[in-house]
Amino acid sequence: MQRPQAIGLIGIALLMGAGTAHADAQDTLNLTVGASLMHDDNLFRLSSDANPQALLGTSQKSDTIRVTTVGLKFAKDYSLQRFELEASLIDYRYKTFDYLDFTASNYAAAWRWALTPRLKGNFTRNRTEALNSFTDYNNYKQQNIRTTTNTRFDGDFELGAAVHLIAGVAQNEYTNSKIFLAEGDSTYDSADFGLRYVFRSGASVSLVRRQGSGDYTNRNQPIPTGLYDNGFDQNDTELRAVWPVTAKTRVEGRIAHTERKHDHYAQRDYDGTVGNLSLNWGITAKTSLTATLSRELVSYQTLYSSYYQADRFVIAPYWQISAKTGLRLRYDYSERDYLGAIAATSFNGRTDTIKLGSIAFEWAPYSNTLISASLQNEKRSSNKPGQDYDSTMGTVSAQITF
Repeated sequence: MQRPQAIGLIGIALLMGAGTAHADAQDTLNLTVGASLMHDDNLFRLSSDANPQALLGTSQKSDTIRVTTVGLKFAKDYSLQRFELEASLIDYRYKTFDYLDFTASNYAAAWRWALTPRLKGNFTRNRTEALNSFTDYNNYKQQNIRTTTNTRFDGDFELGAAVHLIAGVAQNEYTNSKIFLAEGDSTYDSADFGLRYVFRSGASVSLVRRQGSGDYTNRNQPIPTGLYDNGFDQNDTELRAVWPVTAKTRVEGRIAHTERKHDHYAQRDYDGTVGNLSLNWGITAKTSLTATLSRELVSYQTLYSSYYQADRFVIAPYWQISAKTGLRLRYDYSERDYLGAIAATSFNGRTDTIKLGSIAFEWAPYSNTLISASLQNEKRSSNKPGQDYDSTMGTVSAQITF
């Protein structure tokens, strides 16, 4: 089927289904189709003093992207077991820079298993495909798709007296369709174990130890030039807490010490304290607020850094204006400090600040239909020349679930 015909049929389905199709969150099987139109006035996140003609081959740096989505969701309980599956195809078409066109195939599968009410756990696997953001990837004339695949098996055994034994094994895989040394392809295998105490109120405290090892999958040997290693070990000790303060307020927190050591180049090693604190607050029947404060250490290997420390604050209020309309706001502020330099360059000591603000209006004319419009602005400032940018993106979309 040709793409224009496919989009046309989806459009007809949206119009016909809006008045006849019915979907419910409790349905075993749901089909979702959607279409979006996005316009980004600075697709490649270029600074104001950059020369688009020299970098892109054209004076234009904006683009309009059409996105078509087809998704399937399945959920079913069998005795103590529950099976879940979400799969989607997302087709991206760029009006000007059409070499970026691609179709992402994403899925998330889960088996919520239980042998007895006291012994249960999860087996999950998910995969996402996305275009590497030009915030960090600067080969502007190449499409680079990043695929992230996560697999995990875990268990929770209630020992008694509100104490639970928890353990799990996981594999995290990251691949790029083109070479991206700063965030290289890798596979990370880990195992974790710990204890959780659950209070009668529903609050809980967990202490977890995680140990793992990773390989850079496209490097058979370490690369002395640039000190790019082919493997690493990582250990984490983590304390988690969940506190349902009231029926409408929930607080979750995590603090951990993480340590990564590389097989050959200790210059790339790092360690430190990470964590996050989040709040979910139902202010009234029609208003709510979520907020998160976090710190993470992220591997980012260049000559001027081995990793960066990301401090981030996000606040997102929501207002349900009426039974069919809602308004979402979001403010996202983050600071990145690039650390662990292995050579003297003009980028040593780089610090970036990224500010993102968005507003979205949602309209659900029918219980299975959602139409939305949003406006987003993102700005980065840096202490290094040429790294600042300002980008504004507008989006309109429609989605229907059968």
